[in-house]
Amino acid sequence: MVWCTLPSDLTGNASNVKTLIMKPSYVIVFVILVSFITMINAPLIAQSADEYRQRRNAVEEKMDSGSLMVLSTEQTGAGMFSMPRFGGYFYYLTGINDANTYLVIQKGLNGSPSREILFIKPVDESRINWDAPGTGIKGAKDIFGFKDVRPNDEFQDFFSNALLENPSKLYMDYSNSPPREGYLSYYEQLFQKLEEKGASFTPASPSEIIAPMLAVKSASEIEIIRKAVNITAEAQREAMRSLEPGLYEYQLQALIEYVFRINGARGLAFPCIIGSGINSVILHWMENSKKIKDGDIVVVDIGSEYDMYGSDITRTYPANGKYTARQKEIYELVLKANEEAIKMVAPGVEFSDISKRVDEILGEGMVKAGLINSREEFKKYYYHGLGHFIGLANTRGTALRKLEPGMVLTIEPGVYIREEELGVRIEDDVLVTETGFEVLSKNAPKTVAEIEKLMSEKGIDISRNLLKDQ
Repeated sequence: MVWCTLPSDLTGNASNVKTLIMKPSYVIVFVILVSFITMINAPLIAQSADEYRQRRNAVEEKMDSGSLMVLSTEQTGAGMFSMPRFGGYFYYLTGINDANTYLVIQKGLNGSPSREILFIKPVDESRINWDAPGTGIKGAKDIFGFKDVRPNDEFQDFFSNALLENPSKLYMDYSNSPPREGYLSYYEQLFQKLEEKGASFTPASPSEIIAPMLAVKSASEIEIIRKAVNITAEAQREAMRSLEPGLYEYQLQALIEYVFRINGARGLAFPCIIGSGINSVILHWMENSKKIKDGDIVVVDIGSEYDMYGSDITRTYPANGKYTARQKEIYELVLKANEEAIKMVAPGVEFSDISKRVDEILGEGMVKAGLINSREEFKKYYYHGLGHFIGLANTRGTALRKLEPGMVLTIEPGVYIREEELGVRIEDDVLVTETGFEVLSKNAPKTVAEIEKLMSEKGIDISRNLLKDQ
């Protein structure tokens, strides 16, 4: 909401509006204000319509001749009280975040022309004072560059007729039948009816074409991810400043999400993991319900989502601001594995080779720390993989393989000692460049000295807003 104060000579009498309009300085202010209001209510596109179009063209080229691809967003009712963040393949190819929307790509048969059609909900003028209007047909054309845009209530008839034309393959993800015998999903019932009418097609998942494309990011995607990473790094810094014994894990989470929001991150890449004490050894501890005690180690694994792209940074710090000797010993081991792994990142390197080197470092370190007798036993205290791709929300990427420029991945070794209630994980987001790597998450401190120094600074004090009965 934008608040403004009218000039004094406009108040009191409606006729003074003419006086305002006749003053050039006020006209300029008025134009700027209207432009600003229009800007903040307009859809934001971090990537160009042309880039989305190029992706659709690349997908169409990989489709079988005469095939059909259908991508859609979730179906929601009008007036819903939530702000869904769909992402996924649909967003990757369109940039649109509207519910009840369908993208159809029809690959021409034997070289005949292909076509793409977008089915979207028209702007409902009767609801403009109730709900956000959405993109609408005009917005899909003018902002996102689609040429053939139709109302979304025309999709089902179009789809049925398209299947009766017997496409060579149907690229579409649809819900499969649940375990109850005899129950078919909507689309399975539709396919059954159409097959009885002579429809014939081979089902396939869009993933086989789109998932491999997600691994290498464009320049615009990298900049969006960089923004998400920087926001998450700032949240890590504030969590370090603000953490103190007596806070609950969920209170630290609240401070983190506050930093996300004020910096424009509209969502979470995944639920925050705040694991203190015994919870530090649980990889996906998301309940965040424990009170943090003096002497606890705290694993903070968080990621903001910015313009549908996620980040993922983990830091581990002491609740009271100072590592114990044992905590520091294990922390330095994990940090060594993290840094040595990052140094190996470069085009042409097999990720499995980096992972093997980390296994060796952790195994040797665990022997020295008295945890195991032979380094081959390292999996007892390190029971997950080294990393994964990061990028667009709600997409299924491929497994890490030979590295290429433009890939963005995590490096996240860890050691988890349940009997000592001591878990340490250090995770960075790393971009593969033409000549090596760039640590995108470098703004999040990770050495013992850096963390302890930052934790000595004053952070956010929640006592002002904390109810006295807490």
